[in-house]
Amino acid sequence: MKPLLYSQMDANMRNIGWRREGNEIKYYKNNTDDGQQPFYCLTWTIQFPYDQDTCFFAHFYPYTYTDLQCYLLSVANNPIQSQFCKLQTLCRSLAGNTVYLLTITNPSQTPQVAAAKKAVVLSARVHPGESNGSWVMKGFLDFILSNSPDAQLLRDIFVFKVLPMLNPDGVIVGNYRCSLAGRDLNRHYKTILKESFPCIWYTRNMIKSFLFTVVILRSKNAKKERDELLCGGWES
Repeated sequence: MKPLLYSQMDANMRNIGWRREGNEIKYYKNNTDDGQQPFYCLTWTIQFPYDQDTCFFAHFYPYTYTDLQCYLLSVANNPIQSQFCKLQTLCRSLAGNTVYLLTITNPSQTPQVAAAKKAVVLSARVHPGESNGSWVMKGFLDFILSNSPDAQLLRDIFVFKVLPMLNPDGVIVGNYRCSLAGRDLNRHYKTILKESFPCIWYTRNMIKSFLFTVVILRSKNAKKERDELLCGGWES
């Protein structure tokens, strides 16, 4: 729970970015007697490294929409990775931001082999404040796009449909859990309101359009105390 600190003077003079800092760290439920839902508080003490400095705090190491775009641009411009990784626009968010979709698989020898491949769907950042999910997603993409024998085998067997940032509006405006409409997208996967929840509607429609077996992998909820992997699948 130790917070992250970013000092502009440290970044400019010593090339030091985000780092864990703070003492006397406490995380507790506040005492409310009015019958309302309690809130949770995080408190800590810190000594700033310089006078006349500008500092920022964060809960997790940040991963921005711009970080994602720079990463995807490097993949698209890679002459090897671009042969088996197709970058597409799934849809536009409420604010008009691109929701990116990556399709990752090795070329198949025949149409029959391609049709027999199973799909694996991965997504991150439906809750924009959980930036650790983006770092996990980046680690997965670094691996699956590599020349590792294991990665090559997985690309031979599966088609990976990857949504690296499902809620870009929330990430951009700094929401922790909600979309630009103030809704938790993780609670609206059954929605029929395409205009209100385009990211979720198009994701579900994309999955339904598959002509082969789908295996869905969802990362653990950041608030769970134990790791868990939720898997599901169906025959089309």
